Amino acid sequence: NDASDDCSTCPAGSSCGAGSTEHSLCAAGTISTSDGASECTQCPAGEWQDATGQTTCKDCSGGSYCVLGAAAELPCPAGSYSNAAKLESDAQCSGCPVGSACVTGSTDHVLCAPGTFSASVNQTECARCAAGFYQDENGATECKDCSGGNYCPAGASAELPCEKGSYSNSANLPNA
Repeated sequence: NDASDDCSTCPAGSSCGAGSTEHSLCAAGTISTSDGASECTQCPAGEWQDATGQTTCKDCSGGSYCVLGAAAELPCPAGSYSNAAKLESDAQCSGCPVGSACVTGSTDHVLCAPGTFSASVNQTECARCAAGFYQDENGATECKDCSGGNYCPAGASAELPCEKGSYSNSANLPNA
């Protein structure tokens, strides 16, 4: 009779080192795929596992990245985005292009709305047009001058005509 017959096989999702009296569940971020593992292995970069005692890792989803041994997905930083799965680092997130903005964990960039603009890359929000300027298009990189006979308050998406009994022959008029 062999003494090893009295030992139990360590189940998948756990590990058993030499001389173990009990199996140890794999920690979050690690797995064991088969019975009899002496140690758990880290989830590869681009994958993650938030539960203990698991046999598989999950793919990192769009808008996130996962480093080696990740127990959680990490969001793409503000000013960047990605809709691709299994990113391994924040460097794989794409920079937000001009004329748009990207919040933390974005899967796509959002074009600036009329009345706003973004003149540089990696912006987290679009800026409002200053008084005396307007923007009537989506995805603008700058605002347009308010023309004579009109006025434009801050964030204007259109030129507003001067009211009856008033006029303006200068551009960039902020208020009526």
